[in-house]
Amino acid sequence: MAASPRDALLGLGAARHLDRERALRRFQELIADAGESPPQLEDLAAGVRELLAGEAWEHKLGGLMGAKVLVERSDIPGFDAAMVDEALRLLEDGEPRVRLAVGQLLRGLAAKRGLEVLEAAQGRVLDSINNHFDREGEGSRADSAWTSGSLTPAAGGRPGSPGPAPGSPNLLSALLASSYQPLVPGVGQLRHGSEGWKCLETSMKAWQQLVEGVGTSVAPHVTPEVLDLLYRSMHHPNRFVRETAHFTAASVCEALAGGRLAGVAQELAERLADGLSDNWSQVRYAACVATRTLMACLAPDDRARLLPTLTGPMCLNRYYVAEGVRLYAQETWRRVMADTGRAAVARHIDQVVFYYVSQSKANNHAVREAACAVIAELMEKVDRAAVAPHVPDLLRALLLCFKDSSWPVRDAACTACGRCVVAYPGEAREVLEHLYPLWAEHLWDNIPAVRADSAAALAQAVTAYGQEALDRVLPVVRDLLPRAHAQPAESQRYSGLENTTTFGVAARRARDNDPAVHTNQDMFSCGSLSARFSTERLVRSDGCNDYGFARAKEPWEASDGAVHMVRELAAVSPAAAEEFLPGVAELARLASFQHAFSLHETIWRSLPAIARGLGAKAFKARHLEAFLPPLFADLRCGHQLAEAEAGRAISALRDLIGPRIFAGRLDDAQRAALEADPNILPPAGPLGGGGGSGGAAVTAQPPQ
Repeated sequence: MAASPRDALLGLGAARHLDRERALRRFQELIADAGESPPQLEDLAAGVRELLAGEAWEHKLGGLMGAKVLVERSDIPGFDAAMVDEALRLLEDGEPRVRLAVGQLLRGLAAKRGLEVLEAAQGRVLDSINNHFDREGEGSRADSAWTSGSLTPAAGGRPGSPGPAPGSPNLLSALLASSYQPLVPGVGQLRHGSEGWKCLETSMKAWQQLVEGVGTSVAPHVTPEVLDLLYRSMHHPNRFVRETAHFTAASVCEALAGGRLAGVAQELAERLADGLSDNWSQVRYAACVATRTLMACLAPDDRARLLPTLTGPMCLNRYYVAEGVRLYAQETWRRVMADTGRAAVARHIDQVVFYYVSQSKANNHAVREAACAVIAELMEKVDRAAVAPHVPDLLRALLLCFKDSSWPVRDAACTACGRCVVAYPGEAREVLEHLYPLWAEHLWDNIPAVRADSAAALAQAVTAYGQEALDRVLPVVRDLLPRAHAQPAESQRYSGLENTTTFGVAARRARDNDPAVHTNQDMFSCGSLSARFSTERLVRSDGCNDYGFARAKEPWEASDGAVHMVRELAAVSPAAAEEFLPGVAELARLASFQHAFSLHETIWRSLPAIARGLGAKAFKARHLEAFLPPLFADLRCGHQLAEAEAGRAISALRDLIGPRIFAGRLDDAQRAALEADPNILPPAGPLGGGGGSGGAAVTAQPPQ
């Protein structure tokens, strides 16, 4: 049944979003059915005007939605001009959804009528932005470096830029001055950054929609005053305003493409560098969009003049933690640089290094993490002659990040330091005395990934320095490996439960459901194991010493880190690793504490790599027998992850040694498990692909 105009119009003003969307679809069908029939279109237009005159915000929103469709799909005399007036009347409406719909209507009008709409609306929209640019009672804070949290080397001293105030002796003094300002609750820094701006954000979006709707014809109306407002908006304390301003900057770049854009490109690039360094991922993404648009709209020579300013920020965002930013920045780098990226970084190495070091000290752990990754890339891939003079500064920046309160930053710095000592072993010697203790300490870190990456970094040090590094590493492994034997048996609270192991399935289930384990415990911040509301770090660390927090370390974590280290040693120094395999086999038999099977996971995940490092023949002859009983026992340990890793380890060892030879080392129960256990994969060679859920049946050969 065809929808009536009245039903569609009533639906546009419905209280539920879903009802409004369905009514909008019916309204579009009515316009299509009306064709060029003026009476029917006039009836629909009259209904839209009636909705816009209503008091309820739902009626205004529905009227704006209907008006946009009518503007785009019909040409009713006088209607477009009337809708411009209605849009400006509702520009500062109390309901944000109405204000957002105003912007969408203005875009449709601008795309249809062009400069006529821009000339009628831009003045009113810009006045709204200027009138609400500052919150009541606070004065102008748009130029504050500390509101957005972004500060880049190229920013100082520009109008609208968040650089240090004139006369500030250095960054540290400016930060201290900001830190010790008196704070009044409910205002200033104690007021949320997105609160109290009224219609500023939606008016900015309306301006963005106007510019995008008009397209390149907007160029004559982008006056110096308009550009100044845009620049100030790109550094506004409200992150949503900054985001919209950067998207608007992208549209302005397209409108000014050519000689005029080249004239303002350097000034705009400096603002974009700040946006590319913003604490908020949405702002970074918008800045990435504007940067790509700017570079695409310039001639090659004009682009080259911007590279000293933009190379560092563009490069670092290729490693930023937010996937949307990271992927967009990577594609931008490919489009702008093609195959000249390394050469461009080498040409502008001073600016790039300065930027990387400054970002390694940013007040955002995700930025510091990206800085560590990009510093390692710089030292590995860029011309040595250009990078070598800066290696000490880069290593000191990594060393500071290695002591960060955020474990992802420490992890990134740990990995980066390992890569750097391989790339510049001579230059890295001056920080080795700091690095070895940090690497050793992080082998016993609370975070599994940090333990694994510390082991990998120490192995890279062994690659770079040989026996000298082994003499530092081996004592650490000897100390850490047996510590799990001293792990307290948490199962004492649950010793009355019957099970086949000291801390088996029933005991673990009882512990997991014990309210005492999960009640009145510390909460922890994302990326940090310091208590969320604790002041301990503020007391114990001044930012220059090692990270001022730690939860109590568990002995089994030391053994876990040592197992990672044995795995890495097997790849770079098999003879040194072999000393520790009997100790690893003893750890695989432990089952007396809560996290024993987490330790087993690491052992079984590492064992195939250890065997490959030692060689199949040596491992089979001297160590395989010691690992087989605990390996097959863990196939039925009740800990799913340990069971899965045990199955993968058995599969890998069988394929490394040979299915028949491996089967010959097993007893009857183990051979049955090899053939039937679902965690064991089929053989990788010609014997693979058989039926059944477990490994393929093989005929055992006598041990060799």
